[in-house]
Amino acid sequence: MDGKLLAKTLFEINAIKFGTFTIKSGRQSPYYIDLRVLPSHPEALSLVGKTIAELIQNSNSEVNRLCGIPLAGIAIVTSVGAEAGIPSIYTRKEPSIYKELVANLKKMSHEKFDSSELPIVDKVLHVIEEMGNLKSHGIKRLVDGEMKNNDVIGIVDDVVTDAGSKIEARDMILAEAANKKLNVTVKDVFVLIDREEGGSQVLSEHGMKLHSAAKISDIVNWLAEQGLLSSLEIKNITDYMSKWRK
Repeated sequence: MDGKLLAKTLFEINAIKFGTFTIKSGRQSPYYIDLRVLPSHPEALSLVGKTIAELIQNSNSEVNRLCGIPLAGIAIVTSVGAEAGIPSIYTRKEPSIYKELVANLKKMSHEKFDSSELPIVDKVLHVIEEMGNLKSHGIKRLVDGEMKNNDVIGIVDDVVTDAGSKIEARDMILAEAANKKLNVTVKDVFVLIDREEGGSQVLSEHGMKLHSAAKISDIVNWLAEQGLLSSLEIKNITDYMSKWRK
């Protein structure tokens, strides 16, 4: 892998941004990785696909099927699968969205509704929970694409922070397999960039192994060596990493 080329390519297409951003964890980060732009840049998407395909091939993993995570992970897994010659599937986004809606509504029900309104809230919760696992034409599905018995499935995504979405994807794959009476294994996660904020340790605790093409510290070093980061940007990232790096 040509790390400097990867870092420069991501920088040039604005897939890595520097400033002040609130990330999913709620932290204020001096950088933001947005690989959802990759489909608009075919050459960059191809480079990412080749990079992760090489990562898989060098991992000694026995994966024979890949699973992408919405949204960025879907385009990436398609490119990786084409490069590596490995078929792919992807988890659906809707169950995650409805899960968040239910959690937020349950929290609000204790804070903003009186007892007379709770039965109505319960009915709404029930409808949302049902919608979370149904397509409009009524077919229950957590994963799109074909799985086969005894598949060894590797999860593919753009970035890992706390690994929550990867664990959720693993659970969705296993639930879908159980629904279809299939026995599958999910033990490996392949990402382009590790933010180095504890994701690897969390995955390990859940019986999974993280494989990353690059760590954010690598990306920063490669950009700095090419004069693409200011001294202030480097300082802000270094300060952030010294606080949250695990």
